[in-house]
Amino acid sequence: MGYCINPLCKQRQNPDDVNHCLFCGTSLLINDRICLVKPLRELTENPFSYMEVFEVDDAGTQWNPGRKQRVMKVLKWNTPKLVDLIERESLTLRLIEHPCIPKSTIDDFFTFIPNNSSLTLHCLIMDKFEGENLEQWLESNGRISQSVALQWLRQLVEILDEVHRTEIFHRDIKPSNIILQSSGQLALIDFGVARRVTDTYLAKVSGSGGSSTGRGGRYEITSVSTPRYSPLEQVNGQAVPQSDFYALGRTFVQLVTGIQLMDLPINKKTGNLIWREQTPQIDKPFADFLDELMAPLPGQRPQTTRVILQRLEKLPQQIKNYRLANSKVFQYSKYTLMILGFIGGVFLSIPLAANYLVTQGEKLEAANNSPAAQNFFYWAIKIRPQSNRTISSFYFNKGVRSTKDLGLAKKYYELAIKYNNRDADAYTNLAFVCQQLNQNDCAIKNYENSFKFKPDNWESRFGLALFYDDRRMYDLAEKQYKLAIEMSREAIPAINNLSRLKILDGKYNVAIALAKSGLQKTENIQLQSTLYKNLGWAKLELKRYAEAKADLEKSTKLDARTDAYCLLAQAQEALGEINDARLTWEICLIAESNQLEVQQWRLQILKRLLGEFVTPSSP
Repeated sequence: MGYCINPLCKQRQNPDDVNHCLFCGTSLLINDRICLVKPLRELTENPFSYMEVFEVDDAGTQWNPGRKQRVMKVLKWNTPKLVDLIERESLTLRLIEHPCIPKSTIDDFFTFIPNNSSLTLHCLIMDKFEGENLEQWLESNGRISQSVALQWLRQLVEILDEVHRTEIFHRDIKPSNIILQSSGQLALIDFGVARRVTDTYLAKVSGSGGSSTGRGGRYEITSVSTPRYSPLEQVNGQAVPQSDFYALGRTFVQLVTGIQLMDLPINKKTGNLIWREQTPQIDKPFADFLDELMAPLPGQRPQTTRVILQRLEKLPQQIKNYRLANSKVFQYSKYTLMILGFIGGVFLSIPLAANYLVTQGEKLEAANNSPAAQNFFYWAIKIRPQSNRTISSFYFNKGVRSTKDLGLAKKYYELAIKYNNRDADAYTNLAFVCQQLNQNDCAIKNYENSFKFKPDNWESRFGLALFYDDRRMYDLAEKQYKLAIEMSREAIPAINNLSRLKILDGKYNVAIALAKSGLQKTENIQLQSTLYKNLGWAKLELKRYAEAKADLEKSTKLDARTDAYCLLAQAQEALGEINDARLTWEICLIAESNQLEVQQWRLQILKRLLGEFVTPSSP
């Protein structure tokens, strides 16, 4: 059976051997490639149902060749806000490149008008993941174990890391939007309400420049939420990237309890879920971490996916230490073990005694009694030197949580390094905190220390290069960019930034060669856009105006970059295309950007415009 796409059709199922709907006459082959196989949501005439979802047979395009079964969303309502959402979802799926996120190309978003109808349907096609969503899986299998929860949480955060690195946040994470594939790998779907993180968006949600309503000042923000999964700031139309972490925590509470969130009790004073009694398989360190993800305020949650991944790396050891410290054997013998540990009499008791001392030190540190805490840590290391890594991990986590006090975070990272001076992550985080505090020597020193223990980490090299680049120390930045490029073929951002530095240095042909090499190595739309921008910029400086214009137009089509528009306006002027140049200059002047080059180009054009209206004074 083939299905008719026309939502107003009264008989939408059709035999396989017809090309047009027998009832309304609409073509059953959409855009010469798409056949609707079956609806994935119940078809309804409910006026509040604005979207239909089908499994489709796609014959393929030049961008996505090969026949395959895919998913198509069909927007029935032609209202501006809903059209904007599906257009944004199409762009989002094109921007994010990850094997566990649905793939969609530029040809996969189009409009279609059914036969004899004024109805315009907006259609979006994307790849389909075989498997069942976690809502369905939970109904059949019940709650998950702690080990599965840790594995799945890491998978989802790694996917979310790529999403957030593309400056997008999902805004609708929940079990029904997560697919468990037969390989055991999770996939994240439904980016219909995802948002791009821009300076404009952050200004809106901060409420700047407007009323005190708490809903974005004078700006209008689209409020989207799923009850029980969305935090308060998202319900109020002020979602931020950390809102995804709240939904992630709530999702895993449902998975580890096996209970619908609406069936879990809520603390009337705090609004927090009461869930731990339902999860005897979950240890306190992991439960504490889930509660931290679900903290009421965004600033109380981990601030980035990178921080979450670092915490997840250390959680297994924390769980192991917790189990040991709470075991019956340990509880009955802890005082004896302390004595034996201090005198070094019974070697088998030393690990237990050391763990006890570490636990007591952690409690004292939590009570802000640092001198006493460090005394316990001193004796723990004395009787068992291996304890230093556990203590280092404790201080590292305190540093990660100190997001609002950079000075305190610095202190904790320094303590983490004191107890484990081979922790590359601690050095990197300390370098970043020093960078935020404008303590340049501290930042450089700790980046260098990080390299000693992870010498082949190109991303750390790239981070130091950006540090130098931001401070216009271009020679040092160039050295680090080159090292990053030598370390990995994936260091395309370093190739791009080095190309820009070569343009600033007047070495235009070198810049062109770098940009071309980067374009050959990446399919990332944003990277392609900025590489084409550099290519066009270098050719503009070489007065190859027609070639520059072509490259800059490619850049703006891939991603609406302000700097590319400023350069394109200059190329159009040089070619005598004055009207086109005026329009492009307008975009350059009003679009958002804090880049130094853009400010300089804006200043130049403004001086020219002002000069046209200034009459020279008489001598």
